[in-house]
Amino acid sequence: MQAFILGAGLGTRLAPLTCILPKPLMPVFDKPLIQHTMDRYLAAGVSEFIVNISHLDMMWDVYFHDGSYRGVPVHLSNEQPAPLDSGGGVKKIMPLVHPDEPLLVHNGDIWTDIDAAELLAAHRRSGRKVTLALRSVGGKRNVGFDAATGRITDMRHALGIDPGTHQFAGVYVMEPSVAQLFPAEDCFSIVPVWLELIRRGEVGGVVFDDAMWYELGTPEDYLNAVLEVPYGRRISREATVHPDAELSEDCTVGKGACIPAACVLEDCIVWPRTHVQPGTYRRCILTPRMNVQV
Repeated sequence: MQAFILGAGLGTRLAPLTCILPKPLMPVFDKPLIQHTMDRYLAAGVSEFIVNISHLDMMWDVYFHDGSYRGVPVHLSNEQPAPLDSGGGVKKIMPLVHPDEPLLVHNGDIWTDIDAAELLAAHRRSGRKVTLALRSVGGKRNVGFDAATGRITDMRHALGIDPGTHQFAGVYVMEPSVAQLFPAEDCFSIVPVWLELIRRGEVGGVVFDDAMWYELGTPEDYLNAVLEVPYGRRISREATVHPDAELSEDCTVGKGACIPAACVLEDCIVWPRTHVQPGTYRRCILTPRMNVQV
């Protein structure tokens, strides 16, 4: 089974952090966000990953230099000089996609523990072309959903049927045959393709309100998610923290970081290999190149 992770976006809302790293490579506790996603999908049976890249494409080779993760192949689909949007990215990778298996697709800025096995099972039971993971709480609830049938009835009110009760959670499953509806151009949104399938009754949904779910769209979103999620070890064993430094319990400190004695950190993220200067920092993301106050 294959999973496609969308990693080619420019991440403009997450700037200036995305001047250093693409969004999916942002450190979350002990590893990049994308590797948290991959770990969950490996547990669900995924045996091959495809990731589309564009912005700061050279950084991906640092993390996947041998074309694999935990022994599983990782194919990088480079969209330079510019991203191909949510539909164009899928179209470009279709030669790599197994034609007889559903493809799991995940937006690269989503951090979630949605049960991929449950989503895949529901997709197979339905026999539909696409199955979206949904949430009925928070965010832009612009997806119409008929809970009785499990069908998506509208999206963004584009069909004039339902203004929406649910939010698309950034994770979906699609049959490779959907590519038959792709337009001739290379850069396009996937939404018009979905709308055509919705008209045909071929798009379903599964609600995951109990799952952890964060969109790391802005520096504030990123900081809040890392502060809120419980995690066993928030300070790397390979970080150097002076005994006289003061850190609040929610701070995270990455591998190779150095915190000197005259430091007070409250609700902060310290990236790997960051040498923090003496001072007091509150709700700050500290990186080797810059500090971002949130």
